[in-house]
Amino acid sequence: MPLYRSDAFVLRTYTLGEADQIVVFFTRDLGKLRVIARSSRNPRRATTGYYQPLTLLHAIVFGRPTQPLYRLNSVDILQSFRTLHEDFERLRCGLYVTELLDVSTREREPAPELFTLYHLTLEELVHTPSPASLLRLFEIRLLMLIGYAPQLLECARCSKPLPAEAWTFSARLGGLICPACTAEGHPMLTVTPETIAYLRQAMTGAPVPILAPDTSTPQELERLLHLHLTACLGRELKSYAFLHL
Repeated sequence: MPLYRSDAFVLRTYTLGEADQIVVFFTRDLGKLRVIARSSRNPRRATTGYYQPLTLLHAIVFGRPTQPLYRLNSVDILQSFRTLHEDFERLRCGLYVTELLDVSTREREPAPELFTLYHLTLEELVHTPSPASLLRLFEIRLLMLIGYAPQLLECARCSKPLPAEAWTFSARLGGLICPACTAEGHPMLTVTPETIAYLRQAMTGAPVPILAPDTSTPQELERLLHLHLTACLGRELKSYAFLHL
């Protein structure tokens, strides 16, 4: 039976029997995998504490692509991100981006760009002075990589070019709406030009400034992206409420 090697992040685990677990990995080379880790809950095993979210491992698994579960051959820790586990605010942020990555991806679909984005986000989260700004950038870049970037250049309803004063966003339609379509009465979110300018700049890949907490932009941007993500994914993230404790 073939062996597969890859760096892998732990997304979540399920209890299996008395001492085993099913570990959901997000791997660099193979995408998301469900793997049986035998005796991984046995306190006598040196690897018992390895299977936590926000942990980067090097895993060797074996199995066949036609089987729903792989089996774990061996595992080593590459990065433990201990700082995130010891800081409650950063821990909440880390668990949020982990769940967002999990629900945005399908099993066994390689996504190395998402792996890199997630890895870099966790590394920046360790020392950033503005975790909230980092979350917004992660959300924007993840949306672009999975093909759900908000429409900001044309009206999301009629596809006509947007005038300069188009500041109304529809999560249901997935983008900005021109004044003519706004008048039709669909549920909308009105935001400031500064929020739209920030979104457009971030989506070009250009550097963006840290969001000033004393302005309306951080709150507007968070609400817009949250509504858009919820509409695209068809679900509310459990960690979103935890993020705001």
